[in-house]
Amino acid sequence: MPRPRRKPFLRWAPLPWVALLLLMLVTGSLHDMGADAAYVAGIVVTVLFAAALVVGVVVSARRRGPNFTAEGHLATLEGLDLVEVPAMGHPITVADVRRHQIGIGAAIARTSGELRALLVPGAGNWWNLRCDVAVYLLSDDGFHHVGRLGDQAQVAWQSELDELGAHGRYAVVPAVVSGAERSFALDVRLEGLRAGRQGVAA
Repeated sequence: MPRPRRKPFLRWAPLPWVALLLLMLVTGSLHDMGADAAYVAGIVVTVLFAAALVVGVVVSARRRGPNFTAEGHLATLEGLDLVEVPAMGHPITVADVRRHQIGIGAAIARTSGELRALLVPGAGNWWNLRCDVAVYLLSDDGFHHVGRLGDQAQVAWQSELDELGAHGRYAVVPAVVSGAERSFALDVRLEGLRAGRQGVAA
């Protein structure tokens, strides 16, 4: 069964920091052993590695662009190219909404019209290798992170989102919230992505 995308292990965010810690431990042990020349070499290697690590973090953040964090989560809507997708097809339930009930409630309270969800592929967490499609509800005053597409939905719709992403564009789809406060459920409609595939990539 197809699985959602995952980052390669070598791109696991904590990995360089673990390597730096190991370098520091090894260098410290060389000092304890009285290996002065090896100790100095260890310090040089550790400092160079730390400098390269800092540069890598900065480059990674810039590669994402000013709209996103280093982990790929939305930071600002300013200048972002959004594509409005028509309401079509069956509703698809958004995953992980239990952890974002406050955000859903805030979006409802601060939205005067119909709810719309922004889909951001390639969003991850610092501590794992998942590469999810994050879901944000748009409100009159900004946006609210409210969950992610479920695994099956990510696999099913990844190619359409990739096609938009290749042109630097992001889908905004119709959204519906159901349930009472603190037990909200959220559905989105994605079929419009496929129906208007040629138009949204133009």
